[in-house]
Amino acid sequence: MVIKLNNLEVQKGSLKLGVINYTFDNGYVYAITGNSGSGKTLFLQSILGSIDIKKEMVLYNDLNFYENEIEIKSKYSYVADNPLFSDKLSVETIISKISKLDSRFNKQKCYEYLKKYNIYKHKKIYELSQGERKILLFGIGIFTDSQVLVLDNPLAGVGLIAKREMLSLIREYMDENKITIIVTEDPSVIQNLADYILVLKDGQIVIDEDVVELQDRYRNKNIEEILISILKGVVENE
Repeated sequence: MVIKLNNLEVQKGSLKLGVINYTFDNGYVYAITGNSGSGKTLFLQSILGSIDIKKEMVLYNDLNFYENEIEIKSKYSYVADNPLFSDKLSVETIISKISKLDSRFNKQKCYEYLKKYNIYKHKKIYELSQGERKILLFGIGIFTDSQVLVLDNPLAGVGLIAKREMLSLIREYMDENKITIIVTEDPSVIQNLADYILVLKDGQIVIDEDVVELQDRYRNKNIEEILISILKGVVENE
């Protein structure tokens, strides 16, 4: 699987993205980051086919959303930041609904995974901690058969201890045979999970680099320090 962005350009109200050319290759983890208003949401909407663009601007292999929308959407699994689940629903109800809606979802494997983290069928969503909710969402994503996994702010709102556990969990279940795209403003997610980082600023990609090479170029500063430098306009030369 390859996702190609070809002269991607999107305008929505006062927000503008592009022009962007980029290729996501199979087997790598990509972190998309930037300040609020940098274009991350438009970027994500373009990749997911949830905003109108010219048909050649986003290709999954050689497929475009205009002619192959259903086929493309069967190739990715999207884990939203804040899905519209009622807090009063049980874990079992949510899992059952998803299983009925999406034949790619492996309900049994997801239950086995959730049990490892003491998240049981009978529990209501309001009884789960923020970390447990993220574990549930991640389980739904990884046990939905796909070639592309998209995670939107996977650790937002998670406490420090739970974050460490979640990072370990996500690493454990990362699939080397798919493209993984993570939209995040959390430096620890980038540091621990990403192969490549794309930094957006004013709708443009200002950094597109291997994470290890980026740190080498910035004399092994941590990712948070590097991002602050980049977003302030201080870029280290080769």
